[in-house]
Amino acid sequence: MAHVLQSLFEEIKPLQKRIKRPAKDEFLALAEKRLGQWGFETQRLERKGKIFHSVNLETTNTEQPEYVIMAHYDTPTMLPFWIEPLVRVIGHTRPLMLSLAMVVIILFFSILPGFLMGLIAFLLIASFVLFFIPNPKNYNDNTSGVLGLLYLAKRISSNKELLGKVKLVLVDNEEMILSGSSHLREDWEAMNVDFKASKIISLDCIGWGDVPVIVHNGYSPLAEELNDIFQAKDENAQVVNMGGLPLNDNYNFRDAGAVLVTFMNPTSLWKGGYYIKNIHSPLDNKMDLPKIDWVTDRVMEYLVH
Repeated sequence: MAHVLQSLFEEIKPLQKRIKRPAKDEFLALAEKRLGQWGFETQRLERKGKIFHSVNLETTNTEQPEYVIMAHYDTPTMLPFWIEPLVRVIGHTRPLMLSLAMVVIILFFSILPGFLMGLIAFLLIASFVLFFIPNPKNYNDNTSGVLGLLYLAKRISSNKELLGKVKLVLVDNEEMILSGSSHLREDWEAMNVDFKASKIISLDCIGWGDVPVIVHNGYSPLAEELNDIFQAKDENAQVVNMGGLPLNDNYNFRDAGAVLVTFMNPTSLWKGGYYIKNIHSPLDNKMDLPKIDWVTDRVMEYLVH
């Protein structure tokens, strides 16, 4: 199956920037074509919110899925240059600590001489213009996740029993304050889909990093069940409870115990935290296909256990 993963990667590779609707639709057309070839029926769920317009793509082979695998297909803009060094010390798994660090930095700047403080403040504010520039390379965030989802689809397609138990969802606008998964939840509620009875797994940034991490928000038996499978193959696998702090689309389904599966790196100085390397940056330009293969192996183990 490794050749299938490589082939999918080569097919998706030219579609690195998926921010504007035409590029998103081109990717969705590709996904619909492949999913259809593998025996999945699909539908687009379109919802226009007050600010964001989302188009989510879901498979419809089952009305009440036992398992839901999702991955966001939109890609980000760039982050200010000073964010990456900061998260390498503090970590993405400590957003509250990151906020506190920013307060400390601001207080530090406030005691600097007026001219120097003004210059630094100007540079920091000017760096925020990057928020409006599409990131040119998005191999890990989240081409890796959609590649993993499509690879799982191919593997599931040969198992008729699983085909009737699993719903796959390509989620829009994760990078826009998780609005796509918020719209997905609204659509499912309107369609009377009992998603709280499903095991929901989100794949994001699974193509690069040292440590397999399962992230959840609150009570989640699924996180521990998956971790047992992960640690059987890699004793360094971790479970992180983010509580009320959002990191991924799984947050919008936290009351269902939804989880995020990702790879992270340990923070360099402040031990115990984890961060995702080089995302929202032109340095997000590499992907380790064996890591995606590893994650999909573990997820398949869980689906057939």
